[in-house]
Amino acid sequence: MRIDTTLIEKDLLVSGERAVRAEESGLDAVWCTETGLDVFLQAYEVARQTESVHLGTAIAVALARTPMTVAYSAWNVADVSDGRFTLGLGSQIKAHVERRYSMQWDRPVSQMREFVLALRAIWSSWRTGERLEFEGEHYTHTLMSPFWAPRPHEHHIPIHLAAVGPKMVEMAAEVADGIILHAFTNPSYLDEVTFPAIERGLAKAGRTFDDIEISIPMFMAMGDTEEEVAKRQREVIAQLAFYGSTPAYRPVLDAIGHGDLQPELTALTKSGDWDRLAEVVPADFIDNFAISGSPEEMPTLARKHLGKRADRTSSYYGWPVGDPDRLGAIFEDFRQEN
Repeated sequence: MRIDTTLIEKDLLVSGERAVRAEESGLDAVWCTETGLDVFLQAYEVARQTESVHLGTAIAVALARTPMTVAYSAWNVADVSDGRFTLGLGSQIKAHVERRYSMQWDRPVSQMREFVLALRAIWSSWRTGERLEFEGEHYTHTLMSPFWAPRPHEHHIPIHLAAVGPKMVEMAAEVADGIILHAFTNPSYLDEVTFPAIERGLAKAGRTFDDIEISIPMFMAMGDTEEEVAKRQREVIAQLAFYGSTPAYRPVLDAIGHGDLQPELTALTKSGDWDRLAEVVPADFIDNFAISGSPEEMPTLARKHLGKRADRTSSYYGWPVGDPDRLGAIFEDFRQEN
C-alpha cells in the first residue's frame, strides 16, 4: 500500500513548500486539490519545486472545464514534471457545476466517460500528428493545427476518476487507469456497493484488478496524546457530518444504518446552522469512517480498516509530525504486506 498526502491549501507557495517536505519525508505522491485555487497551477508549482515524488490532481473538476482545456493543462504539467503526473478527474455535483461554474450538467456518468475518451483522442493527435477527429454526444473536437499543438513529449498521463455512486464507479473501472474513492466511505459500502461495481466495470472491458489502481483516502484522527486525538476526532466528525448532508451520499449512510441522518443534516446546512452538524451524529459514527490513534498506529489501523482493498491511501488532514525520520519509518510500515 503506497502512502500519499493531499494538499488542502489556498496558497500556491505554501503548497510547493509542503510538497518539498512530503518528498523529503518519503511519501509516494502529492495530490493537489481545488480548495480555493486552480488545481493545475498548484500541480505546476509542486512539479517545479520537487524532483522525484509523484504528483496528481485529486481532483480537477472535469465538468467545470472542457476536454481540450484539461488536455492542455495536464499535458503541460506532465511535461514539466518529467512524467511524474497523474490526472485525477471528478464530476462534482449538480449544484456546483450549474450554480458555481455555470456549466452544463446533463448525464454525468456519460459525460465523464466521454471526457476520458476525448482526452485520449486529443493527446493521441498531439503525439502522432494525425488529424483530430473526436465526435461524441457531449463533446466534439475536430480542429487542431500545428500552431496550437503543445510541445511534444512521450510521457504517459494516467487518468484516474473519482467516484462514489455505483454507476460512476462501474464506468471508471471500465475506462480509467485508476479510481479515486471518496474518504467519505466505510467498509460496508465498499463491500456492498463499490467493489461489486468495480468488478462489473472491469468485466465489461475484459480487465482485472491488476489493470487498475484503487486509491482510498482516509480520515486519520492522529495525535501523541489523548487530548490531541480527541481534538482531531471533533474535526473529523464535523467534516463527516458535512459530507453526510449531501443527498447523493445517502447510500453511504444507508450502508451503516444511518440513512435517516441525511435529511436532518441537509436541513441544517440549508439553514446555515453549520455548528450543529456534528451534534446530531451518534457517538460511534466516526468509527465507520475513520481510524484514531498515534501516527505510528496508522499503518496497522489502516490495514485493518481497508483490508487489501486499496493500492494507495492518504491522510485527509495530513500528518501532525515534523520529524522526517519518524515519518519515513511510518510510511515504510504502510508499504509492508498485510
